[in-house]
Amino acid sequence: MQSSPYTPAYVAVAEELRAKIESGELARGDKLPSEREICQQWGISGITARAAVNVLRGEGLVQSIRGSGTLVRKETPLVRIAPERYFRPHAKPTYVREAERAGKALSMDHETTEVPAALNIAERLGIPEGSPVSQTSYAIRMGGRMVSMSHAWEPLSITRGTEIEHPHNGPHADRGIVPRFDAIGYRVDEVEEIPIPRNPTPAEMRQLEIPAGQPVVEIRQTFRASGVPVETADIIFAADRYELHYKMRIE
Repeated sequence: MQSSPYTPAYVAVAEELRAKIESGELARGDKLPSEREICQQWGISGITARAAVNVLRGEGLVQSIRGSGTLVRKETPLVRIAPERYFRPHAKPTYVREAERAGKALSMDHETTEVPAALNIAERLGIPEGSPVSQTSYAIRMGGRMVSMSHAWEPLSITRGTEIEHPHNGPHADRGIVPRFDAIGYRVDEVEEIPIPRNPTPAEMRQLEIPAGQPVVEIRQTFRASGVPVETADIIFAADRYELHYKMRIE
């Protein structure tokens, strides 16, 4: 193994395995060498071999399947493009259009309740702490596989008594954020997204069905209409299941 004396052994092994994947020597669906084989080939310990494979797993290049070992990933990630996915006149939520574009069957579980706004949510919505908000929790599967989970909050001071008070009931049920708020006279004209790569919590690992060592990306998202926040959300993806594309006009 040729490497700089300053390069950790697990990083050097990950680089060599990555090069084999990128060159096609290890093709999609191929089995990665076992931990024992990696130890023998590179003269490293089991801990170092596992760390190298975890690097590739974190990059979304490989996946571990019970009973099959670690394989070079077959699937291409879903693509989420901003800001085009919010452009009018889209009437479908982003995740519906993403599933259609990828040709994957979509299933979604959601639950909406009324809760008092926690301090961090109140600050993002520009309302007093404890103000009533609707909270909608989502679990989204595409092609039978969990791809994201999220929580979204809307101030009931804006939606209470309107036809969009419940995101999934009424004449505008299951439509995207932009057409929903258009319907009550709030023209959404700004979205802020803050991507935060991090390690998952145990609960997120269970719900997203990801192994230890697999990172997630949390997106803290806020929609505004003429400067007024109308919805804020925390969206969590398994890092290997989405590519986040941002296309911005340069004025």
